[in-house]
Amino acid sequence: MDQQKEIIVQTAIRMFHQLGIRNVSIDDICSELRISKKTFYTHFQQKEELVDAVLSFDKLKHMDRYERNLAGKNAIDALIYTVREIKKNSDCQPQALWHDVKKFYPKVYEKHETEKRCSIRSSFEDNLRQGIAEGYYRKDLDVELISLFHTVQMKTSFEMMEENSKKYSKRRLLEFFIDLMIHLIANEKGLEYMQKNYLNEEQKHHANG
Repeated sequence: MDQQKEIIVQTAIRMFHQLGIRNVSIDDICSELRISKKTFYTHFQQKEELVDAVLSFDKLKHMDRYERNLAGKNAIDALIYTVREIKKNSDCQPQALWHDVKKFYPKVYEKHETEKRCSIRSSFEDNLRQGIAEGYYRKDLDVELISLFHTVQMKTSFEMMEENSKKYSKRRLLEFFIDLMIHLIANEKGLEYMQKNYLNEEQKHHANG
């Protein structure tokens, strides 16, 4: 992405987050940057292309941080970090912005939702293969089906967390979901690692809570 195009995207991100997509016109962005609409249209043919670029730019930024934080982690640590990170991003996602995207730019919304689902499933598959290679996961796992199950189950679990947030804490539900995942895929070595490194952590949290 060339410098001027990136400046347009970054300005749009800030304005979209502050005001909402529908409340920010191409004229507003051009005025903010003091550029002509002709200059804008050399980079984006229409606002829908800009919205798509904004979501792609945001995703790349998050993925870069995610991959750096994942480096050096074993499969169990990586899986737990991934699930917690997906949940955190889901909670922090600007709802008004995504509501606008879904309502007014459905093709862009569906494109990015599909990419997100594929990325999550691919990440699970990589993690399963890593865990099998490291000796933490069972060797007889059906990697494709388990990753599909995790992806679908996680979406359902996150929805359940929202529906039952008054009765159960999100942390309690999230850790319960992680525990189920690990017990489904881990072998004895993996369960021992989980017991040693995460059970004590949860016991301390509940004791302090």
